[in-house]
Amino acid sequence: MDISEIVKRFEQEKIKFINLQFTDIAGEIKQVINPARDLQDILQNGLGFDGSSARYVPVNQSDLVLKPDLKTLQILPWGRPENKTARFICDVLDKDRVTPLDVDPRYILKKIIQDMRQEFGQSWDFVIAPEMEFFLLEIDERGNYIPHDKGTYFSIPPYDKETEFRKDLSRALDSMGILCEKNHHEVPNSKHEITFRSGDVLSIADATITYKQVIKFFAAEKGLIASFMPKPFDWTYGCGMHVHVNLRDREKNLNLFYDPEAEDHFSNIARHFIAGILEHAKGLTGITNPSVNSYKRLVPGWEAPVYVSWGLTNRSVLLRIPVSNPEATRVECRNPDASCNPYLAFSAILGAGLDGIRRSLLPPPPINENIYEMSDQEKRKRQIENLPGNLNEALECLKKDTLIGDTLGSGLMKKFIEIKQKEWKEFSTHVHSWELEKYVNV
Repeated sequence: MDISEIVKRFEQEKIKFINLQFTDIAGEIKQVINPARDLQDILQNGLGFDGSSARYVPVNQSDLVLKPDLKTLQILPWGRPENKTARFICDVLDKDRVTPLDVDPRYILKKIIQDMRQEFGQSWDFVIAPEMEFFLLEIDERGNYIPHDKGTYFSIPPYDKETEFRKDLSRALDSMGILCEKNHHEVPNSKHEITFRSGDVLSIADATITYKQVIKFFAAEKGLIASFMPKPFDWTYGCGMHVHVNLRDREKNLNLFYDPEAEDHFSNIARHFIAGILEHAKGLTGITNPSVNSYKRLVPGWEAPVYVSWGLTNRSVLLRIPVSNPEATRVECRNPDASCNPYLAFSAILGAGLDGIRRSLLPPPPINENIYEMSDQEKRKRQIENLPGNLNEALECLKKDTLIGDTLGSGLMKKFIEIKQKEWKEFSTHVHSWELEKYVNV
């Protein structure tokens, strides 16, 4: 819709407020609310805000502008009727209201899409589908976070307490343009998954931040806490955000990862893409797994990837090729989690894959055995390396990876690493309850 059509829809729907949303560098959703009476001016000229408070720019350069992306208009499925509100996701512009801010995560994703098309073809699309897992938690009388139910994988009621709630969530997500598919209870108590359809990377990055907002809002309405934390409990599986990816040629309607002439139907483009991700896997974790807690999930024994590897249907590898209709051939990146900024994570994955295509890299032979059961000697023989073991190691690998640095830009990289190193320092100097229990009697 153009601006006049949007204004007309606001009048017809009696929308009273506009939420202008964006993410900060770390991935937290931010928003400013404005009366809808100013709609036309905001859509044409944007809305000014203090960019220093969002840690985009220093205080002496704080004036920035939010420019709504008209394609992201959605009516929020909550709130009182008299406060009916619509949402736009915004691009962040410099004070001249024209120049994109080079540390805006959404701009960085748009730029790598543009660069890909200029280099490889204007009809190329990066198509993705993240699997978003979350826990529904309660707080007990001692202030501890505890699971809300005793359900396990594919449980039915009454063990799965939230079958109807997931249906409510699915309808709410549908109303926001996120077309849901299957939903079910996951393996751990109170862990759930609602999947949604694949799409072009920018729209799916927008959907990813919206998904988290919708789930968290309606969970809070029920008195629950929806957590996307990678590893909230040490006794069970964590929360991943497996990302399924392929490249498509829009004009030819072709999946570029599919080759009908190949014995395994896997194209050379797909092999190069895989090789690129493996080449940059260690640095990528600094972006796709950017929290201290991320590395409590990336440990052996809980089906989370620990090793730089790929394979067919194998859930112990970093990159898995799922069984599917050959024409839907895709790669499943198993290490990302939802603590990441999706705009940055998807940009970095795409940049690494394109580097593999550009350099015609080839991956090692696929691993189809359970790597968790291999000896250290066998892993060394097959040149299977470990992912970083903690956030600090991941950030050191990220700083050394010039390809990811070039993909995200030096300004963003500097700010991102500063934010994450501060988190690591806070964690490293904080005395945890485990330490007291372990060492108090030393």
